[in-house]
Amino acid sequence: MTGSLQANKGRYYAVVNLKDENGKSKPKWVNLHLPAVPGNKRKAEKAFREVLAEYEANHIDTYRKDVLFCEYIKVWLDEARPGLELITCEAYQSYINLHLFPFFNKLGISLRDLNYQHLQRYYSSKAETLSANTLKKHHVVINQTLRKALKHDLIPSNPADKVTLPKTERFTGNYLTVEQGNTLLEAVKGDPLEPAVILGMMYGLRRSEIAGMMWRAIDFDNDTLTVQHTVTKFKTTVAKDKTKNKSSNRTLPLNRDVKDYLLGLRDQHAKDRQLLGPAYQETEYVCRWPDGRAMRCDYLSIGFKRLLAKNGLPHVRLHDLRHSCASYMLKMGCSMKEIADWLGHADIRTAMNVYAHLDADAKKNVANRFSSLLPIKS
Repeated sequence: MTGSLQANKGRYYAVVNLKDENGKSKPKWVNLHLPAVPGNKRKAEKAFREVLAEYEANHIDTYRKDVLFCEYIKVWLDEARPGLELITCEAYQSYINLHLFPFFNKLGISLRDLNYQHLQRYYSSKAETLSANTLKKHHVVINQTLRKALKHDLIPSNPADKVTLPKTERFTGNYLTVEQGNTLLEAVKGDPLEPAVILGMMYGLRRSEIAGMMWRAIDFDNDTLTVQHTVTKFKTTVAKDKTKNKSSNRTLPLNRDVKDYLLGLRDQHAKDRQLLGPAYQETEYVCRWPDGRAMRCDYLSIGFKRLLAKNGLPHVRLHDLRHSCASYMLKMGCSMKEIADWLGHADIRTAMNVYAHLDADAKKNVANRFSSLLPIKS
């Protein structure tokens, strides 16, 4: 149950976020009978918590008998929403609207009657069209919903604890060869996507990190580039001074070629600004259109796909430039620890798992060199 303490017309009120029988929001204003003056703030906060607890207890009682599991999932999300990132919340809402609610609504199963066999049937059914990794995300929603119900004694146990999720296969990313990488760099020259390709190929940045790269993060005096700001999108574009995890926030050196390119790009942005005058849309982002507009992260993927097709290069995702970067580092003799640090992996084991196939290719070269060094004569 959520709510807020509000002052209105000189009185304190507890505003409780209720829902009507159709699931629509219906705020309830409860008079706390306290004048809205500074000296009463602490008393009002205590009274607000008491009112919220009372309504939450009554709210839970309404779900004790025959609430449908599909409806209770919505209850969980509504109450969890304030503590979730916007992108995460939109993703969960999508899972519920497109998959969870339709499936369990058709079953018509109540929260109390739900068992692990119902859940297992869901995973088996969805495994025909969805990946194991996607179903793990659905499982987070299901499990969190049932944990909430268990906490409030609405169910005797959590049936999600007994299900077997589809096995996730080890991820193998595609990558461009050195020759294909050079072809791409030549093809993208002068294209608005050029900085995105360079940042992805040379530094292994994720799409959100490419879209979020700002000029203030590039230090030309000390020749460094810092990954500290990201732009992501599900339905809503979200920009934040926060990376995927702590290790993703990293500072990397600029080599001479990259530094010269970025300085030239900055000069070009200044020329565009002068040419367009008031029509120029000011932004700090490195990846932008000639009129100054920041390049949307979803367009980065779309434009990259078109660029590959136009130049006869194999279809890979923009994110696969990150894998290409790792393959180039292996060819240069870099260790997995160096690759993990460069790409911002939290754990070297992550890099080893993701890039094991690339490491295997490097080891084949070692095996072939043995043939040259110590030939076996028949």
